Amino acid sequence: MIFGIFITLSLKQHYGTIKQHLNSLLSNFSCSRNRFIMKCGILKFSKMVLISIGLLACDTQTQTQEQPKKSPILVATQTITSQDVALNFEYPARLKSPQSVEIYARVEGILLAKNFKEGEFVKKGDTLFKIDPTTYKNKMNSAKAQLQSAQAQLTKATRDWQRTKRLYKQGAITVDTYDASLYNYQVAQADVSNAQASLNDALVDLSYTNVVANISGRTGMRQVDVGNLVGQGNNNILTTITQLSPIYAEFAIPSADFYYIRDLNNANVSVEVVIGNGKVHEEIGKLDFIDSVLDSQTLSVKARAVVGNDNFKLLPNELVRVNLKGFEAKDSIAIPQSALLQDKEGSFVYLYDDGKVKKQSVILGKILKNAEILIPSGLKSGDVIITTNLSKIRPGMDVTQLPSQPSQLIQAL
Repeated sequence: MIFGIFITLSLKQHYGTIKQHLNSLLSNFSCSRNRFIMKCGILKFSKMVLISIGLLACDTQTQTQEQPKKSPILVATQTITSQDVALNFEYPARLKSPQSVEIYARVEGILLAKNFKEGEFVKKGDTLFKIDPTTYKNKMNSAKAQLQSAQAQLTKATRDWQRTKRLYKQGAITVDTYDASLYNYQVAQADVSNAQASLNDALVDLSYTNVVANISGRTGMRQVDVGNLVGQGNNNILTTITQLSPIYAEFAIPSADFYYIRDLNNANVSVEVVIGNGKVHEEIGKLDFIDSVLDSQTLSVKARAVVGNDNFKLLPNELVRVNLKGFEAKDSIAIPQSALLQDKEGSFVYLYDDGKVKKQSVILGKILKNAEILIPSGLKSGDVIITTNLSKIRPGMDVTQLPSQPSQLIQAL
């Protein structure tokens, strides 16, 4: 029965060849009416059929033997291990001075001198301008004279008061005289205090004729020329001073990164500033401030870094990039981005499972600079992911791991 099935299949497969032989024999058969010739033709036909069947069986057997069994695909793999992963975050930033002050003329007078060069660095307390002090010196001298007069009156009133107290105890003077002496003594004390205050005011006004720097920093352009009247009306700003060292770098952290950063260990975070020409500023900064409010329009959180700028290469309002270094994700899993695949259900990887391909869905995390990506969920330590021939394999297929040694790997490839 098996032989009959084999013959039937062979006949079906080589139907065209058999048909050609049969047509040839039948044509010969039709040309002769002689019964002997017919018998000979039938014998020849039978022999040809048997020979064709034999040839077909041999051909089918040969094709079956020549068809090789499909071998498993060779794939490279990587064993997953959880470890502490260093993370960097880079954002655009704008530089800003920590302090910028306007230098005012606080008293009225003629501007006599300018004691600095515009744009140069000045220290706190340096004299920048000189205002005519004549009027204020006279006021100071007048206040001193008034103080001396008040002190003399106090000296006289003190002596009268001491004498009055002794006489009152002896009963030699009336109560009215006693009260009057006490009043004069107290008034003299108040006059001295008032004269002292007036002198202090005069000294302050005189000191304002020397316009000094309130902070250390770089000066701006002068607003008033020497010889002009200053301190009158709105004509009070003489120049500005901008603090340049240290300097602030203000930037925004996207909400997706902020939710990730706040759970990381940022004790040793450092800040690199990359200026416009791509060079890294030589002084390393630190993270100074992270806001507690999420901006509803930009979906970001304001942040600030403070960076040293002793050589004054960084300027306020300059656009730079800040690179936050030192964050560390504890016990995290990172895989090559090239091992990731995508379908309608999301991201996934292929796992090597005892010679078989297994599909595993994953959740993606932050992309790393070494062409890897964090996987917060979906993989665990000990999993073996497939990293090559991803387009040739499907779940459930048989695969073979490439050797792990570099020399063997090169030979296998």
